[in-house]
Amino acid sequence: MQQIEELIVSLREEGFRITPQRIAIVDYLLKTEDHPSAEYIHKTIQKKYPMVSLSTVYKTLDLLKEKKLVNEIEVEGEARFDAHTDEHINLVCMKCGKIEDIDEESLKEIQSRAARKSKYLILKGSFELFGYCSNCKSKIN
Repeated sequence: MQQIEELIVSLREEGFRITPQRIAIVDYLLKTEDHPSAEYIHKTIQKKYPMVSLSTVYKTLDLLKEKKLVNEIEVEGEARFDAHTDEHINLVCMKCGKIEDIDEESLKEIQSRAARKSKYLILKGSFELFGYCSNCKSKIN
């Protein structure tokens, strides 16, 4: 809850309107372990706020992406969103589109080595591995 309040205060201080719909979108993203599409977020939020438009969802997601508060992951031409912006690996199923987060300490070492080799100042990274989840893999064999 504190994370949502801090985010709302931050956005308000920067002059952004804070509506109940925008709060609901942020709250949903912070609480879900899924990586939903904008359309899925819209359907979910609409249950409580029937007047929320898909455009509001997209505008809120664009703002959150701009502020580096959500990551966008492209899965088979569909944008999916992840509010868990800490360093982790996204495992993406190429059959059903499921995305799972895996925390991996070695990512920090990979980033350090890449920074040393390239002389880049690396501020943030994302890492996706594509394959088949256990459920889809069993159907392929």
